[in-house]
Amino acid sequence: MPQFEYTGHLHIHSTNSDGSCPIPEIARAARKAGLDFIGITDHNTLAGMEKGHEGWQEGVLVLVGAEFSVARTSKNHYIAFGINKLIPPDENPQQVIDAVNAQGGFGFLAHPVEKGNPFFLEGRCFPWERWEVSGYSGIEIWNFGSCWRTAYSSRLGALFWYLADVYRAARFPDPEGLQIWDRLLGERPVWGFAGSDAHCFKVGKWPFKLKFFPYHFLLRTLNTHILLESELKGSLPEDKEKVYGALKSGRFFTGCDYLQPSHGFRFTAHNDGEEVTMGGRIAYTPQTVLHIVSPSPRSIIRIIKDGQLVYEVEEEVLVFKVLSAGTFRVEVYRRSRLGKALPWIYSNPIFVYGPF
Repeated sequence: MPQFEYTGHLHIHSTNSDGSCPIPEIARAARKAGLDFIGITDHNTLAGMEKGHEGWQEGVLVLVGAEFSVARTSKNHYIAFGINKLIPPDENPQQVIDAVNAQGGFGFLAHPVEKGNPFFLEGRCFPWERWEVSGYSGIEIWNFGSCWRTAYSSRLGALFWYLADVYRAARFPDPEGLQIWDRLLGERPVWGFAGSDAHCFKVGKWPFKLKFFPYHFLLRTLNTHILLESELKGSLPEDKEKVYGALKSGRFFTGCDYLQPSHGFRFTAHNDGEEVTMGGRIAYTPQTVLHIVSPSPRSIIRIIKDGQLVYEVEEEVLVFKVLSAGTFRVEVYRRSRLGKALPWIYSNPIFVYGPF
């Protein structure tokens, strides 16, 4: 069983596309945020790799992928990792997915349920529309930037809440995205991840230039926690393979570390001496149980089976007896001091197969 947990952040843009900071500066922000790795996903470019910025910087493993998009359509953005040659954007996203896979890479559908807001970007949005595609590894179930762009009905309201409670607009992932994820899981393994879509917007001119959503803030929000069987050693080829192996196999969970660090969450399934973690498959027997460990005593653990809530309890540790085969994932909500339950952790699924 994987014993080593590492925390990273995916879906980040630098000055190589439309971000506002170079990769070395983002790596420094990641180190201050306590991250172990980051995934740079600039639009339609691998410039970060070409400039030699992939590797260990500031004690952080910097991995370079790309977000492929076609400006004319503004839809169907695809985040790819594990590629070494740039792929031309294509209005047919299946062509992009196939080209990524041909290089031995993998990818995720970016902000698939994003909705427009006339007060931001002139109403433009970038959802996923081509659901007939195949060959992708997962989807982005929670996107900080998408949540913000659709939350407020005026720029003044957005500015007020940015100053009063910057996290307020992104407290909940879009339920439509979770529903789509569960539907896809009914067909095949599809991994869910979350990201901030970090850009760090700079407004105005010196000395009145302001930064909105700086990297050092966003890199403490929706983080990816991977589980490895051996430690990262400081070697780019080996460490890159380990991180990508976890992402490709679903051996990770999303934690909103802005609420509270989610390090230490575990979700496993056991039966007759066999044990698997997220992304794994296990046969159903009368002895099959799910084991969930939350990092906080103020946790509400929810078990989702085949897209339906089947159990909910306020516990830090839960052993749940499985009564039939199915696809199981876990959501953990954290109860605030005011008693409000906020989404905190989303696991990837475990597949229990056998008699129903």
